[in-house]
Amino acid sequence: MTNNKISITKFQLFFLVIESQIGIGLLSLPNVVQDSAKGDGWISIILAGIGVQLLLIIYWLLLRRFPNETFTNITEKILGRYLAKIVSYFIYFYFIMNASLLTILTVKTINLHLLPLTPSWVISFIILSSSIYLTVSNLRIIARFFVLTSSLIIVMLGVSLLTYTIPKEVQFILPVGDSGIKEILIGINGALISMVGFEVVLFIYAFVIHNKKGMLKTISLANIFVTTIYTYFVFLCLITFSPDQLSQLRDPVLFLFRILSFRLIERIDFIFLSIWIVPMITSIIIYIFLASKSISGEENSYKKKVVINGMLIYLISLIPHRDEIINSFTQYVSYLSYTVIMVIPLILLIVSLIFKKHEMGETG
Repeated sequence: MTNNKISITKFQLFFLVIESQIGIGLLSLPNVVQDSAKGDGWISIILAGIGVQLLLIIYWLLLRRFPNETFTNITEKILGRYLAKIVSYFIYFYFIMNASLLTILTVKTINLHLLPLTPSWVISFIILSSSIYLTVSNLRIIARFFVLTSSLIIVMLGVSLLTYTIPKEVQFILPVGDSGIKEILIGINGALISMVGFEVVLFIYAFVIHNKKGMLKTISLANIFVTTIYTYFVFLCLITFSPDQLSQLRDPVLFLFRILSFRLIERIDFIFLSIWIVPMITSIIIYIFLASKSISGEENSYKKKVVINGMLIYLISLIPHRDEIINSFTQYVSYLSYTVIMVIPLILLIVSLIFKKHEMGETG
């Protein structure tokens, strides 16, 4: 159940969903979708956005049957205490692993482009200490911080306009659809994993003020915004870099700014990455919060759970940052992601409809 201390508005939910999705994944996304979809990678992003929208509709259909209950309580009402406990621990494990992966990717990016001589364990410690510091506060403060940091997306869009001084080659994406339906669909997988974060709706819904009206519109607008941003930057990279160049660039969006050079500012990518660290950390913050809230317990133990979860994520993030290990870790987390964002909510919705389970007073 919710209380005034942790309740947020739909306006704050909008930015909370956006900041949960947009982060480290955006920097490498053009490379990820280009591997399969080639010049049609932007189409894969749009289709992934449509897939996310379908999932959001499933979430909405489920959550509106229990508008005042947390997702943990909803699971217990539908599946029973013992089965719900298993599901809750599985979701908790997913949050921890996802936050750990995001931490590893963020540290590796900072090490590679910004602080090559700084030990990764130091960077990881600073990132997670900052994340824990904010997460121990209540949801309303976290949401306000996310609203504030969303302005950095506008800064990123503004800086991207400078890249139009670089020659663009539209023929890199022509003819449209040349990659074939199969390759475009394969590209959706990489796009969808990069867009993960929208599942926050499942766990924040009950804390939104007046959540019985306008919720689907709010989360749909957030999805449209994120899909538009992702499509724009993928399209921009596709017409700036050749297919061979994109296949060799680890973070194409970052290199998009690296090739800019002005009389007063030599390395815009350094400035950009220094700023973009904040949106990269917001995804880690929300996953630590969700992990600490996903397993039921006494409310006064929340801060202790945040610290413990933060320490656990830190220990996992100390694994060797070799590409083969990170790739295996990413693949493993992607399997967990599909289970949490697709399988579990769909099963819960179907069971609630079949057995007509809903909150008292709700018709479903």
